[in-house]
Amino acid sequence: MTAFVFGVFGLIVGSFLNVLVLRRGRAPLSGRSTCPHCGQLVSWYDNIPIFSWILLRGRCRACGSAISLQYPIVEGVTGVIFAFFSPLYSAAQHFPFPIGVLLLADYLTIASLLIAIAVYDLRTTYIPDTWVYACIALAFVSQFLTSLPQFDLAVVLLSGPAAAVLLFLVWFVSKGRWMGLGDVKLALGIGYLLGPLYGFIAVMFAFVLGAVVSLLILLPLPAIARFLSDWGIAHIAPSQSYTMKSEIPFGPFLIASCIFVWFTQIYGIPLPLFP
Repeated sequence: MTAFVFGVFGLIVGSFLNVLVLRRGRAPLSGRSTCPHCGQLVSWYDNIPIFSWILLRGRCRACGSAISLQYPIVEGVTGVIFAFFSPLYSAAQHFPFPIGVLLLADYLTIASLLIAIAVYDLRTTYIPDTWVYACIALAFVSQFLTSLPQFDLAVVLLSGPAAAVLLFLVWFVSKGRWMGLGDVKLALGIGYLLGPLYGFIAVMFAFVLGAVVSLLILLPLPAIARFLSDWGIAHIAPSQSYTMKSEIPFGPFLIASCIFVWFTQIYGIPLPLFP
């Protein structure tokens, strides 16, 4: 039941994350949703996460224009991730009040920010500073809360740099051509969230995941090319083929790897490197 409640809450949060991503720098977060094609206000019954998109068959009720697949994907992914975070509810009860409540809220907010950053990076190949700075701050707070009362300031302070140092070197040596500074900042937050060892492991997993996906992208598959172009993952014309020079954001790989390692910590699953 707890997982179901967390999942439903995640669907609602995912709907908000879509608004956050799509309206950033364009429109205020307040105000009702409208169709991007005809401008018609979206009724509440057409704004139910996932279900409305399915019932409308992915099209606007007023003008019949296609509704982006991003909406149900982000809502569904957020719902699933929140459902998997449900054990944190029981874990939070082992902390004295209000530390447990603050830690649970902190974790869910971090997860939401990571999802928003991943989607925005996929669309624009850019990571907003305000979002990643908030993620870093919240991750640092989570380290502080979980390490009480045996708080070790040195370990907490070094957790972020230990995970981000490799990406910083890549950024520094390439002068930003191979790696954006936003990825370095994101790795800093991942280190504070997971700790120095698992933060570094998450970064290494991200490189492996990125390499595998990049190889698949380089395959001459028109369907994949069209999908990537629609999502803005690589800014080249659909008629062109993907090459080693195509721009592919690294942030989503970092975030996917971070969430995977995070789940292994929550569920006590040993990683293959450390049986």
